[in-house]
Amino acid sequence: MFPLAIRLLAPVLAALALAPAASAAGPLLTAVAEHDEFNRPDTELAIERIRKAGASAFRADLKWYEVAPRTRPAAWRADDPGDPNYRWQRLDEKVRLLVQHGLQPILAMDSPPDWAKQGDQAPADPAEVGRFLRAAALRYSGRFEGLPRVRYWQVWIEPNVNKFFNPQFANGKLVAPIRYRRIVNAFSDAVHAVHADNLVIAGGLSPFTVKAGETRAIGPLRFMRELLCMSKGRAPRPTCRDQTRFDIWSHHPYTSGGPTHSAFNPDDVSLGDLPEMRALLLAAVKARHAVSRHTVRFWVTEFSWDTNPPDPRALPVKLQSRWVAEALYRMWKLGIGLVTWLQLRDGAYPGNDVQSGLYFRGATLQSDRPKATLTAFRFPFVAFRERRGIVVWGRAPGGASARVLVEQKSGRGWVRLADLRSDRFGIFMRVLRPRASGGSLRARTVSTGAGALGGMSLAFSLNRPPDRFVNPFGG
Repeated sequence: MFPLAIRLLAPVLAALALAPAASAAGPLLTAVAEHDEFNRPDTELAIERIRKAGASAFRADLKWYEVAPRTRPAAWRADDPGDPNYRWQRLDEKVRLLVQHGLQPILAMDSPPDWAKQGDQAPADPAEVGRFLRAAALRYSGRFEGLPRVRYWQVWIEPNVNKFFNPQFANGKLVAPIRYRRIVNAFSDAVHAVHADNLVIAGGLSPFTVKAGETRAIGPLRFMRELLCMSKGRAPRPTCRDQTRFDIWSHHPYTSGGPTHSAFNPDDVSLGDLPEMRALLLAAVKARHAVSRHTVRFWVTEFSWDTNPPDPRALPVKLQSRWVAEALYRMWKLGIGLVTWLQLRDGAYPGNDVQSGLYFRGATLQSDRPKATLTAFRFPFVAFRERRGIVVWGRAPGGASARVLVEQKSGRGWVRLADLRSDRFGIFMRVLRPRASGGSLRARTVSTGAGALGGMSLAFSLNRPPDRFVNPFGG
């Protein structure tokens, strides 16, 4: 039904399937998370802009309460995708549109209906989760009423925050990780029973410990240790025999500083702490506490900084765009195979407190203006002076093979330093001899392979700006 879309997605599926857990030799795929792209008449323009931003995937919301019946029917087949009590139409349209535009859907499930809840947000019975996810996976199995297949399924968004997964504690004891483990396992069993090569994403944790008013967030390393039954320390050891079944671990490394900045709390995980989270994940895999039929991978399913403008208390756009490119490089170097940007366009300032869009928000979507952030995300490029020369790294737009020229600023012009060919994932990396000791470097494509978008990176200065504290969400 979607032959063109299937051809567009073929290299994406192959790259996602091959993405390694702990090697910098693989792809760096990018995605954008759903914000309000499906709540306006110009949805297709929004999705097309995401595709042109070099993203190959889209994290779409699967709100359980939006699909499930408002009250639990006396008799129904909860695991039947064709049961008339379900309301799939809006989600069907979303999945079709994403696939038609060459974007791989990542369906992130949370928000149970009232009849399935225990507490404010968490489901009471993991079996209910399993029945719902079996219905969803069957509906998007590629074999149901001409609907496209969905292969990537995320279990909750930030389950370490009571706003999204509650209760976190019972009788003074942390219980959310144990309850989340049961939900992850029921979710995984249901999704894998439909297609053994479906991939389940667990985690998606908020980065910071929070005790403010009614909000309570558990530090992600603490939550992860409890979930995976692993001890503290540089050499984590098993603390129980329970297993958690998933294929991809994900995190949201928002950072109150630059790309190497570490969080203040030892259980928190910003960009500079991702190696510690990776080490814990690898230890859990080795202990057979994180279990998959595949190599367990590491993804980032949310990440951003707000910008000034429009928020005067946020990060200047020029510095933010540099940090974006460097953060993508450092995550790729760590073996993270996919990075998801939080939103396509800014919220309406000042009423909305999230200003991390790839576009400045205009009166309409058509009048939005691209930020330098868009270029940094679409064509990340970095250059660092080291003893052996200048190390350059980049990813050609679209993540496809391309011929790339690397140039250095010289006076009022640019001189060529290297003529490179990126690999099949669009990645290039080389040590170069500079023409001058300072200045800036940039990269531009001069020929591209199928699926590549072409273009020019931002200039990246060899002079490193100092780290600074900044609230990633501005004011």
